[in-house]
Amino acid sequence: MKFLVTDDILTKRINTLKKKLKNKRILVYGTGKFFSNAYNNHNLSDLNIVGVVDKKYELNNSIKEDFGYKVIRMSEIYKQDIDYILICLEKPNIVKRNLHNYFKKIKIISLNKCSLWPILRKQIEYYFTQRKSRKNFVLIKQDGTIIKNPKIKNLTVDICGKNSRVEIYEPFMVLKNCHISCRDNSLIKIHSFNVHENTTIAVGRNNVVEIGEYTTIKNANFFLVASENTKVILGKDCMLSYDITFRPNDGHTIYNKNTRQVKNIPQDILVGDHVWIGAKVVVLKGTKIPSNSIIGTCSLVNKAYSEENTVIAGTPAKIIKKDVNWDRQVVHNFI
Repeated sequence: MKFLVTDDILTKRINTLKKKLKNKRILVYGTGKFFSNAYNNHNLSDLNIVGVVDKKYELNNSIKEDFGYKVIRMSEIYKQDIDYILICLEKPNIVKRNLHNYFKKIKIISLNKCSLWPILRKQIEYYFTQRKSRKNFVLIKQDGTIIKNPKIKNLTVDICGKNSRVEIYEPFMVLKNCHISCRDNSLIKIHSFNVHENTTIAVGRNNVVEIGEYTTIKNANFFLVASENTKVILGKDCMLSYDITFRPNDGHTIYNKNTRQVKNIPQDILVGDHVWIGAKVVVLKGTKIPSNSIIGTCSLVNKAYSEENTVIAGTPAKIIKKDVNWDRQVVHNFI
């Protein structure tokens, strides 16, 4: 694993801590890859480490010792006679703030307190270079002409990773406050005759979002930031109301506490052609909505349906009407 902190910088930091913490009783917080690297490649023997704490020990009560140090549970920290908690994480700031709130009488210090500016500067420069260039954001005109990095009123596009592409096809209309962002190896494709307002498409790595022709969106949010290798596909001539959310992932992990098997793997969301989705609908992972369907207001849709021409509604949603279809015209014009 490649760390942001190089071994040379880490050696200097450990030598500094040996002088600063001489004869102090130290509790190590975090024994993952960052600490393992420090333990295996650097001499920690001059640090008076009396125990180690890590979340993984809370899941396995049988572990009494690790790296030659006594394992201490989170609930037992208060009972320990220690002078310092040494956070051994590559990114310690959030944990450090939390520990300061809980243990006001114990000094909190980080193994990684090195100057990362040279490294971070390169990352920041790369990020803004990607944003500025946006070479893979294109507008495809009706005659096939491709315009790179176009300026579209009311739309912002941030491509913050490698090998991603955003394609928008004319004619295309943005009425108000739309934002698209994506990271590595993702594709966002919005076909022609789309009308959007207050819509956000936020995509992580290796994902696809595609919106079909003639689809209109009043206000929707596509959240794929915590997903990888997933798709959200909307078909042609769909009509989306406001406050609609598409989430092919749960954001955080649910797993079996004994086997650590993940229970909530992200899954694709597939919406057919000519689907009307009402206001405040939430569409979750694994959902498949057939063509010519209607999704009722405030529904929670979380499974695959196969029958077309139905009304699907409820929390969780189920089929409540069959043999129906819908039209964009209001009733008095349709009759």
